[in-house]
Amino acid sequence: MRKRTSRVGIVAAAAVLLSFGAVPSRAHPLAQGRMELVIGRDKITLWASVSLEQVVVQQSLPSNDDGVIVTQSGAYRAHGNYLLKHIFLSVDGARLTGSVGGIQEPGNKTLTPGEPGNDYVVYELVYIPSAEPVAVELRQNILLEVEYTPNNPWQSTYITGIRQESSQGQENLLLTSANTLKQHCDWSSIPATVPATTPVQTSRLVNAPPAELSRAIPEAPPDRSHFVAGIAIGLCAVYLLAKMAKKLRR
Repeated sequence: MRKRTSRVGIVAAAAVLLSFGAVPSRAHPLAQGRMELVIGRDKITLWASVSLEQVVVQQSLPSNDDGVIVTQSGAYRAHGNYLLKHIFLSVDGARLTGSVGGIQEPGNKTLTPGEPGNDYVVYELVYIPSAEPVAVELRQNILLEVEYTPNNPWQSTYITGIRQESSQGQENLLLTSANTLKQHCDWSSIPATVPATTPVQTSRLVNAPPAELSRAIPEAPPDRSHFVAGIAIGLCAVYLLAKMAKKLRR
């Protein structure tokens, strides 16, 4: 009777091990990027650096025979309009309507599914407030309507910085679809005029992206928490299986 019970236990432990071994490395597929919000007296600029993978997911672009997805300039422009609908910038309680000031396309314009690269599309989104901003709020729901699997939507996260013109502000804030970033502006200590931003050598962007934008992009690591949890549970199952096998040999 004990031997039969031990065999049943071994089968159960093996089933647990196999089931947790099949746990995906990420419960929610993640698209990560970087944002930099620069607040001026009469203009607010949001620099959004989004992964090429995010553009592909939102556009559902076709692929070649080799499975490589081909992106085009039209897709980048369309995604800029998509961002304006899913990024919500409010000043003193009123939501502002933005426009795409410029687009910096990535050097690599292809993506192999399942192999996210390090290429990003940089968008310059411009908002014009009716008066000097005091209370600024930023939130987003990008890709939340796109399901990776049934009832399992994409999650877009952005390492974000917020500042008033050339002054120091908040850095390395995490912006997800579940939170709102806030900035209170005080113009009493900031000059009425500041030097203009140096233009870049491209006609696609009006101004140069802030240096913080490109430096901080690699700092957004992939989410491996579910992968680590799966390994830990799997090791526990192996330990249980070994103990039961030892009892069976007795």
